[in-house]
Amino acid sequence: GRLRRGRLRRVVRVHIHNAVPRLPADDAVRRATFNSDVPPGMPLEPYYAALRHEASLLRPGIEQAEAQRTADMEDEVARCMSAAGFTYYPVETSEPALDESARALLEKEVGWLWDRLPVPQLGDTREDVAKHGYGQWEAFDLGLSGARLDDGAIALGEPGPDPNAEYTATLSEAAFNAYLKALEGVEPAGDGTWTGDGLAFSGEGDSCRAQAARKFPDPVLERPLSDYVYQDLVGGMAEISWQVDDDPSTLALDREWAACMLERGFDASEERGTGDGGVERISAGPVQAFQLAMRTGADGRVAAEYGDPDAPEDQRSLIQSGPEIEIALADFDCRVETDYMNRLIAIQTAMETAFVEENRSALDELLAAIEANIAVG
Repeated sequence: GRLRRGRLRRVVRVHIHNAVPRLPADDAVRRATFNSDVPPGMPLEPYYAALRHEASLLRPGIEQAEAQRTADMEDEVARCMSAAGFTYYPVETSEPALDESARALLEKEVGWLWDRLPVPQLGDTREDVAKHGYGQWEAFDLGLSGARLDDGAIALGEPGPDPNAEYTATLSEAAFNAYLKALEGVEPAGDGTWTGDGLAFSGEGDSCRAQAARKFPDPVLERPLSDYVYQDLVGGMAEISWQVDDDPSTLALDREWAACMLERGFDASEERGTGDGGVERISAGPVQAFQLAMRTGADGRVAAEYGDPDAPEDQRSLIQSGPEIEIALADFDCRVETDYMNRLIAIQTAMETAFVEENRSALDELLAAIEANIAVG
């Protein structure tokens, strides 16, 4: 498969792949996004709309219950670890302050309850693109109150002293291994790896964290949203934009577009690499122009690598500078010249139509489940 615009994760626990657009308080600021809106009337539109409606009504209560569960589990872990002869300090968490527009943008870019076209958003007119380019995007800055990127996920609160890290630093190697076994149920395998990793949070084993997970069941499991119950089906819906990315017709279209860009002085040709398991990865099409614009500084200098953390801020962000806008204008002109958007929409429409036909019964069940869930409240 090709390099993804952004891996899709469950919205209940939002995770981020790479950077996400800054979410400023001023709605007049144009926000850059990796994905474009689908046109009205796409085959999967009613199913996505129903899922979003259910989530908007029921998710706030579930999120509140999840926050309470996390606090209860942390207190239980502390009690359990004390009984095992160790000290554990409960980790405090808080929710980020999000207005509805910011939440919607964040979920739309990285969640799986949104239908999207796998192509960076551009304005509808050349005049609009000449003014805004792709929009603004500050690398690795979520623009959320008290939120930051931490190992690819949204972490809440300002990073500060970690009393658990300070405590474990005082332990001997043997005591530290015993601490981890009591806490997480993991222990060294002798080859640099750990056994039992990942089991505690699912409630498996006798570790303190596993016991806490069993004592306080996940509210999402007790009162599941339909996208959780039908996650394979909804995941299949979300996978379509990736399949569009991989389709030979899309690759051919991307090469036409790239040839047009080269005529205008911008090398946005596809890039190949090797991903997990030795699978070939291809990044192609307008996402290459988007990344080129992000690498381009206000003075026109271009960072050697997309996302280089050592590059100047303006070579890893979108700030609507003149050089960025020139790239966006070339992208816009080449999309027009190749009829890019209409052809891409046709590819995605065909895939969505086939998906609906193959899964009509399951999709009908999904709609019925959503109606029943909302009725219960």
